[in-house]
Amino acid sequence: GGGAGASKSRGKAKRKAAAGGGGEGGGEGDDEQGRVSKKWRKENAHAQDAWEEALNALQPDSDAEEGAEAAPKPAAAAAASAGASSSEPAAGGARDPRLQGFRIGGQAETAEEKGEGWCGPWATARALLDKRAAALAERQEELGGEAPPPLVEWSPKREYEAAAARRRRSAPEPVPTLQALATEFVCANIDCVEDFGALTPAVQHALATELCRRRLFRQPQLRLLAPPGLPLSELVAPDCHQIDEQALHETLEPLACPDSRLALLSLGFCGKCVTTATSQLIARMGALESLTLTGAYRLTDGCVAAICGARGAALRSLKITGNQQLTAAFVASIASECDSLERLALEDLIYLPGEAAAPIGRLTQLQSLSFRGTRLLVSSSMLAAVGGSAHCLEALDLGGCTVLSADAVATAAEACPRLRELSLDGVENLTDGALGRIAAARRGALSSLSLRKCVQLSDGAIEGLAAACGGVLAHLSLNNVPALGDACLVALKEHCADSLESLDLSWCRAVSDNGVGALVDAAPRLQRLTVWGCSQLTNRFYEGHSREHLRVVGRSI
Repeated sequence: GGGAGASKSRGKAKRKAAAGGGGEGGGEGDDEQGRVSKKWRKENAHAQDAWEEALNALQPDSDAEEGAEAAPKPAAAAAASAGASSSEPAAGGARDPRLQGFRIGGQAETAEEKGEGWCGPWATARALLDKRAAALAERQEELGGEAPPPLVEWSPKREYEAAAARRRRSAPEPVPTLQALATEFVCANIDCVEDFGALTPAVQHALATELCRRRLFRQPQLRLLAPPGLPLSELVAPDCHQIDEQALHETLEPLACPDSRLALLSLGFCGKCVTTATSQLIARMGALESLTLTGAYRLTDGCVAAICGARGAALRSLKITGNQQLTAAFVASIASECDSLERLALEDLIYLPGEAAAPIGRLTQLQSLSFRGTRLLVSSSMLAAVGGSAHCLEALDLGGCTVLSADAVATAAEACPRLRELSLDGVENLTDGALGRIAAARRGALSSLSLRKCVQLSDGAIEGLAAACGGVLAHLSLNNVPALGDACLVALKEHCADSLESLDLSWCRAVSDNGVGALVDAAPRLQRLTVWGCSQLTNRFYEGHSREHLRVVGRSI
């Protein structure tokens, strides 16, 4: 008891001296703390070195794995091993996979783990790609045997084994024209331009397109391309989202007169600047024949009615997209006033009533008709709209009209003897039978067909299409048609190889290197192949096909 009391007294005295010490006493306390800290760091470094040495000794010896005699362990490692529990797993044995790549609790990496790279996302992706063939073989073995023989026999036309080391050079870019170089230079330095003077329509289109691509199309640039006092025959602005209402009004006001020569007006993304006042100016343009207003979300039924009432008899082309407040009244005004229309596009009008399109049947000169994105369009209304111009209709776009029936789509195609371009993107009700009817009706005439997301189609439907449109079909999209495989590619090779110019096989996961390679080698005019999502295609196709200048879009890593 006495010893404990004396110890406590000495401890209290030391703490009191450290807390209240000043002058020499405080300095002596600081020196004492410094000596203790140095001593602790030195002892901790020795302990850490011993621990690291023991862990290193537990790592699998590569020489021992190869059959050579293992080197003797250091004394510290032997002591650590002797003191280890008998229940601790052996260094070279299997252990918890969650501990792979880490040295936790003295448990060592196995030889297999030492060969693995760091578990980052890129290394993991590469490891999965490297093991894909082995995993496929293992899966086939689990399913009961070898994989069935390929439907298409094809051998690469070039060496592809060393493609990773000597990747094929891409097709050389075409030499730009002098006009293209001048356009890029002028647009890059557009702030230094004071005046263009009179521009030809082609030059004005090129400058406007490049400025919009660079996001430099603002009020000063609009005034440069459409200066007041100069006669314009065409005004094209692909992206007007940086143009305000006042600037567009000042530009169009001098052109809003009976003597105006403006025949073509195309304004893209113009919802911010096209209003009721703008529509009144457009209605006064005496020579207007083509009008395009995309993204014009502020247009009302009255605005369209005013334009059609004043200029409808002269309009040859009309395109209005991206509006959610237009109703059946505006369609009726187009049908009653625009008798001479040859091209009509009413797109992305997502709230337009399903029966609203029926009055379009009064128009009898349409060569191109698009209802893309009009989701509520019903079959009866679509057939009525197509019926008036069926005898001269050459292009029909029903993409995104998801409630149309397969029978109605086939009936519309059968009613149009001159139809050459057809888009049925997202018409999920389309069946093999309906596509067969379309192919039979347009035998030898259909040059462009888009079947994106027509999920009910099979190889048999594409085989019949290829046989019917052989030698004519140039553009075909089979994007996201999941049931398609090599059988349809064989049919395209046999019937359409000489005419095919672009092909989209994105997300067709059943096509193989053999099928795509055989088709590509046989198609001399094929310029663009799109294969987004086709991760099953390998370097055997990418590096082995014979088309040096083929542009492959969506190639996997």
